Amino acid sequence: MKNNPLSSITRTQVIWSAILIILCAIYLIWTLGLLNGARLDVPYTYDGDGLEYNLLVKTTIENGWWLENPMTGAPGTLEMYDYAIGSNLDLLIMKIISLFSGNYAVVMNVYYILGFFLTALCSLYVFRQLKIAYPIAVFGGLIFSFLYYHFFRIIHYNLVSYYMVPLMVLVILWICQNESLFYRKGNSRLLSGFTLTHKGLIAAVILLITSTHSYYGYFGLLLLAVAVLWAYSRTFQRSDFFNGAIAGIILIAGILLNKLPSLIYGLFNGPSFVMSYRYAFESETWGLKLIQLLLPAQGNRIPFLADIAQKYTLYRPLVNENVSASLGIIGSIGLIILLGWIFIRGFPYIQARLDKRSPLMDHLSLLTFASILIGTIGGISAIIAQVFPDIHSYNRISLYIAFFAILTVLLFLQLLFEQYRTKPLFCPIFLILLLVLLTFGIFDQVPAGYALTPGSDREKEFQMQADYFAQIEAEMPAGSSIFILPDIGGFPNSNPPGKIKGLDSLKPYLHTHTLKWSYPTMKGRFWDNWQTAVCASNPEDMMGHLYATGFTGLLVDGYGYADGGAKTENSITTLTGTKPLISSDGRYAFYDLRNCMNQKKAGMSDAQFESAKEEYIKTMMARPELQSPLFGSELREKLTKPASA
Repeated sequence: MKNNPLSSITRTQVIWSAILIILCAIYLIWTLGLLNGARLDVPYTYDGDGLEYNLLVKTTIENGWWLENPMTGAPGTLEMYDYAIGSNLDLLIMKIISLFSGNYAVVMNVYYILGFFLTALCSLYVFRQLKIAYPIAVFGGLIFSFLYYHFFRIIHYNLVSYYMVPLMVLVILWICQNESLFYRKGNSRLLSGFTLTHKGLIAAVILLITSTHSYYGYFGLLLLAVAVLWAYSRTFQRSDFFNGAIAGIILIAGILLNKLPSLIYGLFNGPSFVMSYRYAFESETWGLKLIQLLLPAQGNRIPFLADIAQKYTLYRPLVNENVSASLGIIGSIGLIILLGWIFIRGFPYIQARLDKRSPLMDHLSLLTFASILIGTIGGISAIIAQVFPDIHSYNRISLYIAFFAILTVLLFLQLLFEQYRTKPLFCPIFLILLLVLLTFGIFDQVPAGYALTPGSDREKEFQMQADYFAQIEAEMPAGSSIFILPDIGGFPNSNPPGKIKGLDSLKPYLHTHTLKWSYPTMKGRFWDNWQTAVCASNPEDMMGHLYATGFTGLLVDGYGYADGGAKTENSITTLTGTKPLISSDGRYAFYDLRNCMNQKKAGMSDAQFESAKEEYIKTMMARPELQSPLFGSELREKLTKPASA
């Protein structure tokens, strides 16, 4: 392969890329059960945080972009500028996919599947840049793409999009290797040393891509700092420092550019203290445990290994999403080598065979130790969190560790391949063994429970709710505003009562296109506080608020009440004189308030009603407590105290 990263695509590259794609498809059919008949138009994740991304994608498809949604947050408009997720590239790709299907569930599911191919292909590119043979590079790309992390994180569509991690590692390794990216080596003048090499151009693109993801960009920035110090400490040349510093500036600029709309919004509307505030202790709650890198995946297909993972989960503290850090057997072998590299690198046997690859192993070992020190509970992350607590789930740095570990295994496989490739029958036997090892590695990393099945509880719930909300949408005029009870708190950090799970109140919006819903509202902003105050009032006053703001429908989620919503529904029925439309499972009750609204508007023209509505909103906005970012949270806390006492 040519040294120029921009060299033209060759036939060999196309063939091996095609082989990788075919193998990836085969393993996806096996692990996800893509041919089992599961519906593509039902989101693979339909609860918890997964609903959050359903909202973002549907908003992006139907409103051009994800920042504003006029069909939610009624009587206002949901503005998500406070929610600076930093995953714009993911949403842009899904926006492109939506050109072929306007169904948000199809778009999300296709993107999730596409992520496996993107990750494997990006890994293949990086491994080839590091002169790993094609068969071994394909093996490594698929092992990295099929990490347990990729399946466990299915509810977080921005986290499973980790195809930029291999690319970021390549830039970090270039810095470690003292490559000239943006600054000439040995230049005596400060300003004249700046340049842009072929690798520098590739690095700049990679850095901008990585900057679109908050977590992976942030971790990349920390490791980039380690690489700069490591490179500069070995040469003390200005070029080595500036190459890394410029890379860091590009990455930071990209991160800020992605968050620019949120920064501008906060400048004019004030920061959302409730949304943005994190506690320093969270870095340890959601930190990385070294042992979890080596433990088997939860639900491992091998009963003995599954039992080991289960026992640790049951009887150890601070076990949460960090279980996704499991590297699998192949990655664990690489990690053990990297952790012990400082002790074995000097062995004559190792030195004789590694030859020119020893420096790369040095870099990988250093970066692995740095990643563990950063991510581990009570480590560097705990120090950083004292002044910068926003990034709190440091266990997610495990992806970088996984790539370092897998690359280490590939280097040793490459040595074996180079040493014996001329032997008779070695190449075909090696390829067969590599395929067997790949199959075993994926078998070990991916539990059986992630295979999609037709007619699952998820599909049944989705279809039942789709039918119910379609019935409501068919009955109500387009643009009708519907209020949802009970109040579960602002988006995205809700605190739902009763049996309501997480962001369940998003589901009505996900099933409709022409109706406006009161939920979600952005946590800590005016409409969130207003809804909390409305829900805290007595039923008669509550209905008065709803009429004043033009709501013509009311949806009661019985899961939010100890009595299944019976008392609330009886009160509303008495006040409105209307009978509700009950869902087939008895959970939801919908009230058509159009007749009541017409009675309230008797003698008023539409213009007069809109004028009265605007006056009402101005009056409410003038109330200082409704502008306080803490009002909604504090009021909800007061309301729940008697129930929990």
